[in-house]
Amino acid sequence: MKEIVKVSNLWKIYQTETEKVEALKGISFSLEKGEFSVLMGASGSGKSTLLHILGTLDSPTKGEIIIDGVNPFSLPEKEIASFRNKKIGFIFQFHYLINELTVLENVMVPLLIAGVEKEKAEEKAKTLLKSVNLEHRLSHRPFEISGGEKQRVAVARALVNDPEIVLADEPTGNLDSETAKSVISLMRELNREFQITFFIATHNPELEKFADKTYLIKDGVLI
Repeated sequence: MKEIVKVSNLWKIYQTETEKVEALKGISFSLEKGEFSVLMGASGSGKSTLLHILGTLDSPTKGEIIIDGVNPFSLPEKEIASFRNKKIGFIFQFHYLINELTVLENVMVPLLIAGVEKEKAEEKAKTLLKSVNLEHRLSHRPFEISGGEKQRVAVARALVNDPEIVLADEPTGNLDSETAKSVISLMRELNREFQITFFIATHNPELEKFADKTYLIKDGVLI
């Protein structure tokens, strides 16, 4: 299998007024294309910090990340956002949908940012919304649909640019157990169908049943 992410000796150190906080301590691992991996750990263990750095939303103190053959932090600042938009999809605990836009328009946003023509963006968004069983909700706004449906819209939006990797931070944390199970199953199905790598930070032990690989992070160290 093709190695899509390689992390080498990754550190993240925050300097407060009184002390240094080592959030990540020399983490190294790799992810293969199409892998469905889960990152378990308690609150404050470093899960979100690791995902934010993998997603280029934050930068490491030292160490190296290679995504699809490129170290994004070696790029000029203005190119990092473009790299992120093309290569990385995000799913968060809170869906961050735009209430002023319809479901269809929310999924179109990453494509429009990337410069895709509106007609093509609409066609691609409709196809993905059908794949997450929301073709009947295209014209609804986020406040008109259920929590589980909102998260399925977020999943479709994460996949719309054909990213190499989808990073999910507690994607079921805001859902009841049955809805959470359906969202997990959906992500696994889409992972298999599109061969997109998923890396999911979670407290939810249900996700381990679906994972190709499970990592545990404790006090900034990957076990």
